[in-house]
Order: sequence, then C-alpha cells, then structure tokens
Amino acid sequence: MTPETFAAIVADAALSPNVHNIQPTVWRRIDDHTVAVMQAPRRTLPVGDPTGRDVAASHGAAVEGFVLAASLRGLEIGLAAPEEGEIVRLIVTGEATPDPLAPFLTRRRTYRGKFTPDRAEAALDALAQTARDLTVLRDRADIDHVARLNDQASLKGFRDGGFRAELLAWMRLSPRHPCWSVDGLNARAMEMSGVEALGAGLVLKPGVFELFDRLGLAGSLTGEASVVKSSAAVALFHRPVAETPFETGRRWHRVWLEITRQGLTAAPMTVLADDPAAASALATRFEQPPGARLITAFRIGRAADDALPPPARRSVADLIV
Repeated sequence: MTPETFAAIVADAALSPNVHNIQPTVWRRIDDHTVAVMQAPRRTLPVGDPTGRDVAASHGAAVEGFVLAASLRGLEIGLAAPEEGEIVRLIVTGEATPDPLAPFLTRRRTYRGKFTPDRAEAALDALAQTARDLTVLRDRADIDHVARLNDQASLKGFRDGGFRAELLAWMRLSPRHPCWSVDGLNARAMEMSGVEALGAGLVLKPGVFELFDRLGLAGSLTGEASVVKSSAAVALFHRPVAETPFETGRRWHRVWLEITRQGLTAAPMTVLADDPAAASALATRFEQPPGARLITAFRIGRAADDALPPPARRSVADLIV
C-alpha cells in the first residue's frame, strides 16, 4: 500500500457514517502493509454518548469503509490486535476482488428531508431479503406509530440542557461557519432554511428552550413526524446483545450501503434505541428478535439526486496522523 493508495483509501473511508458527523477516526500508515486506526482528540460526545458506544460504532463503520475502499484497489485487509493508543491495526493480507457494496461507499448520503411519494416496493422487497437484521415496516399505521415515538423520545432528549449544548456545538447553522463543509451537522444537511437555522440557534439556547417547553411549543420545534411519515418504510436494525459496538458499526455501515444499492436513501433515528421507553414500545409491538437489541431505526425512501446534500468532511491531510 503506497502512500498515494493509502491516502485515496482514507478519502473514501472518510465518507463512512458516524455519530453527529464528528468524524472521530484518524489513520496512521506504519508501513506498506500496516495501518493503525486511532481516536482523534476531542472528537467525542461526553453527554450524548457517555459510554463511548456510538463513537466505537463510528470507528467500526470507518474501518469497514477502509476495507471496502481497499477492495476496490485490489487489497485484502485483515484486522490485528492494536498497540497502545490504537483502536485496531489493519494489515494487508493479500489480493482482493471488489466487494459488491464497495461502489456505493461514495454514493451513500444521509437524507433528512421529505421523501418522494414513490413507495419503492421492489427495492424494499430486495432490501428485506438481503439485510436480514432489518425489520422493514411498510404499513402506514406502523410508520405513524414510529413517528410519534421518535418525536416523544426526541423531546425528552432536548430537555437535557447538556445534550442541547453539546449538539449545538456540532451544528453549523450558517455557511459562514468555518466548519460548514468540514464536520458536524450543517443546516443544508439538516434540511433547514436560513430562517429555520437562525431560529434553531435561538431556540436551543438555555432558558429559551425551557420557555417554549413551558408554553407547550417545544415539541412542534423538535418534531420530525411529517418527515418520518413521508418514508416509504421504516427499518428497525437489530444486532446481538453481546456484539461489541465496533462490530455493530461495521454491520451498520454495510446495511446502510445495502439501502443505497437498492436506490434508496435513509436517515437514522437512533434516539429510538437510546430512549428505554421507545425501545421497549418497539420491541413489544414488532417482536424484537431473541437475544438482540435495537441499534437504530432508519427512515427510508427515495430522494431526487439533486436533493442529496454534499458531505461535510475533514481533509485527508487532517485524517492522517
């Protein structure tokens, strides 16, 4: 793996999904056959992710992205035990043919807007057959139920001032923000108009949100029910309880790429897994698989190509240490 090939693979791997787009993974080329995967300083979520589970899953997704990108360049990558200060080591173990999901690595996007009316029945049939750890819900009553649970869980989360402050620190509400196209959640990716972004910056501030909440208006500001209800389907993503977050992240990435391969777009609703009441309600209504836990729920549908926002990503130079 030459330095040039390594940089190209890192550029593709950087497009992997990660929590709040904080991009916590950095890479170090040890030699032609060895890469160290490491945690970027200060790219964690101490309030929203106190155990580090979501960041660990993000590392897993990034490593899966690296493995996929390497396969496009004829390289087979294996995982080895890390040394001190590393998450894992990646080793070139031989030649590889391109993974079938690898071509979709650079096409996957998170889409938080309303989907087109296309119900995408054939694509959803194929997805249900190929991604067996997804429970694909298409009944409109089921989708409406998930939309209500998502709004209830989201409002509970926003009532935590520390969570709001942490989220706001990763939001880029104006194109003038120096990190607008670099990291975090910019207004374009969140499908916010300039006025909506300005309002969000005000409403999420301490004291202001609490006032709106007392007036019974906070739910209308944080809710996403209309967007969720526009979905062709909602897919519940379950994984074994004993699985490590890192391995879950690898599978999470592949499932999302499978969604992309079927010509669909998606956005995760992870709050449904993080909120015990919501997770319990979903497990009861939709018969959670034995020995599994809910990781996230995807809202899925079709979006016009020009509706998909360009990804905000750190430079390759910033990701190689």
